Amino acid sequence: MVLTLSLVVVTALVSACGGSSNTGSTAENGSGTSANSGQKAEKKTYKWFVARGVDSPPAVTVKEIADEFSKTHPEFELVLEGTGDRPSYLQKLRTLIASNEMPAMFDTDPDAYASKLVEKGKLVDMKKLLQDLGKYDAFRPVALQYQQFADGSMYTLPIEYGIEVFWYNIKMFKDLGLEPPKTFDEFLKVAETLKQNGITPIAVDGKDKWPVLRYLAFEPFRMTGNDFIENVKQGKASFKDPAGMAGIKLVHELGTKGYFQQGFSSTDYTAARDLFLAGKTGIYYMGSWETMNFANDKLSADMKDNIGFFRLPMMDGAKTAENDYFINSGIGVAFNQETFDDTMKEFVKFLLEKYPEAYTKKGQFSPFNYSLDQAQGMPEVFYKIQDEIAKSGSVFAVPWDTRLDPATNELLGNELNALALGAHTPDDFADLMDQAIKENAPKYFK
Repeated sequence: MVLTLSLVVVTALVSACGGSSNTGSTAENGSGTSANSGQKAEKKTYKWFVARGVDSPPAVTVKEIADEFSKTHPEFELVLEGTGDRPSYLQKLRTLIASNEMPAMFDTDPDAYASKLVEKGKLVDMKKLLQDLGKYDAFRPVALQYQQFADGSMYTLPIEYGIEVFWYNIKMFKDLGLEPPKTFDEFLKVAETLKQNGITPIAVDGKDKWPVLRYLAFEPFRMTGNDFIENVKQGKASFKDPAGMAGIKLVHELGTKGYFQQGFSSTDYTAARDLFLAGKTGIYYMGSWETMNFANDKLSADMKDNIGFFRLPMMDGAKTAENDYFINSGIGVAFNQETFDDTMKEFVKFLLEKYPEAYTKKGQFSPFNYSLDQAQGMPEVFYKIQDEIAKSGSVFAVPWDTRLDPATNELLGNELNALALGAHTPDDFADLMDQAIKENAPKYFK
């Protein structure tokens, strides 16, 4: 059975005029009637500002469930709005919030900015809500841990789940006598072999910045777990420490040796993926949320059944295991405390009941303890990834952009591509980042 992703038409919500106290939820007289009272219900429109794309599987699934909920709660309407890329999204989100126009729902990581919103009482306590609804234990433990702040509190709802792996072109590797690399030394040798044979080794989305940032974090994670990033973010460690320099040198080498595609810094998410799917590169690092795109019937004959994956490589003296790598529940959904009324609470309860099956049947991997058996007829690669998820470890790498203070994080994103392009030496880049943390971290980590 091949499941086709349903597309929904998403209506953009026009922002209210300046001076409005909140545009997350708007009320108007409607013709709907309350399911409980039989009286006319006041129409309530809630906005979800989406970072992951309004046509992404999580957004489509939530929207479909919201439309189903509206049939019995005609006063309720969920409208999605998004932007083209993550940097633009973050900029607009902060502008909306600064203008007292916080959406009813919005996507955010448990980062320093979200922490400030929590301190101001702006967000719904999601951990408490899930516990009150009896749904906390229905989630995969790592899915919840990923959404938590360092103190264990949680203010975002996970609606995704995935492991991140290196996808590779099986035939390309076989033709060149290559095996999936198990160490970083082997990884670099594979990249060099591909390049020497006229093949671009790695496709990467440089425009959105975070995919390149992953490469910076790989070796530090193997060397220290998450200790390096947790210490360096507060100036308790230095980017010139061995772990920091290992990550910096890897990004510098991958970029300056031409292992990333030409023009990678301006290549967006879709273009990078499509470059790999067109057979133009040998390797593409991305999460398991892309699995169904790698089993698509529309792939060329050369690419069908020709995509494998391998884990994050190891290194001598690694403190993490082979099955420890980037595992996450994606960017979470925060709820505006001011607009979180009884109707929205009922919707969340309904969503939690419907979401696991609806989302998984789109070929995705659920943050809930929910999986599909072979009888569902999903592509072979789906079940391979599902098995890999079951084997994954309990230690997961945390994305650095959810740990650094906002100013340092912005600088890192802006300068990381420059490092890969050779505009910074590794030592200069380390000094730049250490100075940024010295200036900015004390404002956030006290």
